[in-house]
Amino acid sequence: MKINALCTSEPIAAKKYCDRIVTTCSGVEGDGFTVIKEYSPQVKSGDIYIPTMLDEDVLGSACDYIVTTGARAVVRTAFDLEESGIIEAKYKLSPIMLLHKLGVLGNCTIAGGVCLDNDDLDLMAQENVPLILLPTADAGYGHGFAPVCAAVRRGIRIGIGTLDGKYNKKANLDYELEFLRLTANAEMSVENALSNEQLKKILAFA
Repeated sequence: MKINALCTSEPIAAKKYCDRIVTTCSGVEGDGFTVIKEYSPQVKSGDIYIPTMLDEDVLGSACDYIVTTGARAVVRTAFDLEESGIIEAKYKLSPIMLLHKLGVLGNCTIAGGVCLDNDDLDLMAQENVPLILLPTADAGYGHGFAPVCAAVRRGIRIGIGTLDGKYNKKANLDYELEFLRLTANAEMSVENALSNEQLKKILAFA
């Protein structure tokens, strides 16, 4: 099974390669697609997508909604130094630690994760927080690459996604997985840093 854990690109292309899409796109309900709408205060039910933690009002409202309803959220965060730096300067906490302080981390799936440190990963493992990696998007936009091997060692559930598809226009998850394999090698400075079984598990978001 192929699961595109996060896709904000054109769903028609992604549908060819993916069994399930968690997306902010409209018009793709059914056919195995799971559509998660971007959060707004008008949301009354269902899981949500938070594309940034930098809007304090939206973040506060979304957290209230999660606590009140028990909804889950896909949160795009810790994806580059600028975003993480702004959050740490404002709150004196990493994005992951902030979500924990707000009482919602256990209901979140993190998308991005380039700037996760060991403390963040330990807390995510403790709270069973999944991590969606966006290999081509993070590399293409110059964010870097997430510490996938460090996350795997902690037993964190990992998936992959294409985000907006700018650097993977066909939304081909095999391409994302191969790119992830190379970035894992770079992370560990060794060939075959992730086994084939580990890569298959990531592809299945298992």
